Amino acid sequence: MAEPANLQRTTLYVPFNASTRGSWSLRRNADMVGQYPTFDDALRHARALTAALRTQQGQVVDIKVEDEAGLWHPADEEPAAGSS
Repeated sequence: MAEPANLQRTTLYVPFNASTRGSWSLRRNADMVGQYPTFDDALRHARALTAALRTQQGQVVDIKVEDEAGLWHPADEEPAAGSS
């Protein structure tokens, strides 16, 4: 089904973090949303934000996760191995 042309599209990004001590970032388009101690925490917050944006603002929202090679994948395709 085609999306209505008037819907705003938002992409949430969880960049890869190679450091075992560093935090995982969550970005909304180019803006920093927050930093989280684990990949799972960042992804959980992204999913909660997705639900809120879809419900409250009627936006189309995608979550993309960066892998170790620097490639971006939809969050539902991300292997569980990324959860450091």
